[in-house]
Amino acid sequence: MKRKWMTVVWLVCLAGCGSMQPMQPGEHNEPADGEKSDTRADEGFVTAPLAEEDPVQDTDTHAEANAALSDPAAETESPEAEGPNADEDTGIRTIVHPVTRSIQETGWYCGPAVMQMLLGHYGLYAAQTDLAALLNTSRVTGTEYTDMARVASVHVFGQEPADDRASGFRAWTGTTGQMTVQDHAQFLDRMRQDLEGGDVLSTAVDVHALYPDLAIHGSHVVLVNGVELDEAGGIRQIRIEDPSYLVDYASEEDHWFATDRFLEAMNRCPEPGYIW
Repeated sequence: MKRKWMTVVWLVCLAGCGSMQPMQPGEHNEPADGEKSDTRADEGFVTAPLAEEDPVQDTDTHAEANAALSDPAAETESPEAEGPNADEDTGIRTIVHPVTRSIQETGWYCGPAVMQMLLGHYGLYAAQTDLAALLNTSRVTGTEYTDMARVASVHVFGQEPADDRASGFRAWTGTTGQMTVQDHAQFLDRMRQDLEGGDVLSTAVDVHALYPDLAIHGSHVVLVNGVELDEAGGIRQIRIEDPSYLVDYASEEDHWFATDRFLEAMNRCPEPGYIW
């Protein structure tokens, strides 16, 4: 797992936590040195729920959520990551970090569900209701990206990053339809470095742009856990785990999206952003 520099998040649903306790240092791999510093730091924003459903009862305090995260008995075994697989004939290389898929428990829980998958990759477990409490996830406003980065940093690295060079997750946010070529290139570079370093990340997309058959336009968060690289190292396809109960994976192929299509879904998102 590498050191994570600077700012930004992809997905939907999260917010503040006052009394969160870090996980024990021994439960995590130590981050390695060696990655660029990024001077860009954007403020997080709140995404909208994917669909209406009956609300799940909120937890009264963050203490209960922290207890669930800190309880070793509650942790589940995380699947071992696959290393890069190369096709000797074509030079195509695939990196996939298997995770256990979480289905969001309400229409506005894509953020907590993605956070559940992300923490699971690092051997941590938390219920979605507990994560929603830690993130102040709202039925009306969903989850803030900066809070997703904060919660992930505290539980994976033990604390929030104190500065641009400290280990931790960062959040990036943009404006609908205004992601530049440079923004796309920066995202692809960060994604490739994270996945090559053993990490996973999260990003927000427009539902209809990614799934034309779904008559839904809106921000939605997914987990990115794989890429397919060409011989020159360019990203051909991106693999995701989608927490939506509206998405049914019939085959492994359904997890993969051409890079251009995925970037367009990010750009068309009402609230573009990602965490890395």
